Amino acid sequence: MKAKHDETEADAIDRKLLGILQHDALVGTEMLGEAVGLSATAAKRRVNRMRQDGTIIKNVSIVDPERLGFEVFTLVSVNIERDRRDIVVNFKRAIIQNPRITQAFYTTGDADFVLLVVSRTLADYELFTQDFFWESPYIKSFKTMVVMENVKMGFELPIDY
Repeated sequence: MKAKHDETEADAIDRKLLGILQHDALVGTEMLGEAVGLSATAAKRRVNRMRQDGTIIKNVSIVDPERLGFEVFTLVSVNIERDRRDIVVNFKRAIIQNPRITQAFYTTGDADFVLLVVSRTLADYELFTQDFFWESPYIKSFKTMVVMENVKMGFELPIDY
């Protein structure tokens, strides 16, 4: 009798499927099945299960920012006014609602949050700081680091680590 699949832990076949899908989310089920030694139907069933159980969170296309005129990336460390639950919740909500903030981390250490902000120009980023940071009642201080070169950007997890 087969053991029931543990939804919190991916088995070897799931891990192979995830590795392939992380590299190319549009790969067909025939090719997926072939790569892991399953039928296309069985591979599709596994992928659908991982989407339903939350293992696969989202399928996205990574867009070249320069093609859309975004040439300035900034890392911003933010300290909020006080460590109160309502302030943290409201600031998180403001981050999520702002499309210019492409990644955000609630952190320990010198900063409460670290944000990755995309802008078209430095002047555009300055306007963003005025609207988002200066006008916010939640922010005590912020520091900006301009990214000189994007050495590595991606979302692939090291499946076989």
